Amino acid sequence: MPITTSGIHYEVRGGGERTIVLLPGFGCSIECWAEVAPLLDGYRVVLMDLPGHAGSSGARADGDLARLAETVFEACREIGLTRFVVAGLSLGGAISVRIALDHPGEVEAVVGIMPWNAGGTSPGDPVIEGFYGAYGDLDTITAGIASISQDPAKTTDLVRTMPTVTERMWRGWLGGGVYTSMADELPGLRVPLLYLVGGKDTVVNLDKQISDVRRVPGGRLVLLADAGHLACYETPEVVAREMRQFLSDRAVAAV
Repeated sequence: MPITTSGIHYEVRGGGERTIVLLPGFGCSIECWAEVAPLLDGYRVVLMDLPGHAGSSGARADGDLARLAETVFEACREIGLTRFVVAGLSLGGAISVRIALDHPGEVEAVVGIMPWNAGGTSPGDPVIEGFYGAYGDLDTITAGIASISQDPAKTTDLVRTMPTVTERMWRGWLGGGVYTSMADELPGLRVPLLYLVGGKDTVVNLDKQISDVRRVPGGRLVLLADAGHLACYETPEVVAREMRQFLSDRAVAAV
């Protein structure tokens, strides 16, 4: 299991001139991409566990969005990645945007899949507070995952991986990081951006996601009307199709 000096576990699959870094969502491992990655043939795909998660449990992870992004970027540099596409599910999507804001010269394009919105949330968010209070309670975590799934039979791996998140990461992200806003920085993003958002997503506010994309020059949003928050598990073929279509666009390919 390859691990960088910064503690990030990664795997490389496929080959191609262009590289896509895939980042999981909160509580997930790289297995959230198990059905998506094979559909991205023709690309070099690099999968990374997030800091404080799964194989990256030893990486620094206090829930601070900027520090999470920098740790992931350091890992990308360490394994020799330059000019790569970065794509992420939920929290992974927010980290992807942060990396593009901080290192625009290294990022070719950004794809957020049901991305945590750049403006953050407000105190009292019932989903966030529910998960925050569920730390260490497997029954409550299992019920919570089922409540945000469209097809719980396809999200059972998350039941396995979410309880392995380090407590510092869990408390730091759900108790603090989720309130971070980078919305005012989005007009300065000069990297092609795609948001894939779900019409049945009960975790992230759709209006806030739309607001994010409107702030980004040339930003694009695709609404997957029947998709929930965990589309990478539940409808991987749709996610892969939209990613490929976006990345094959001349405006993206020419960057």
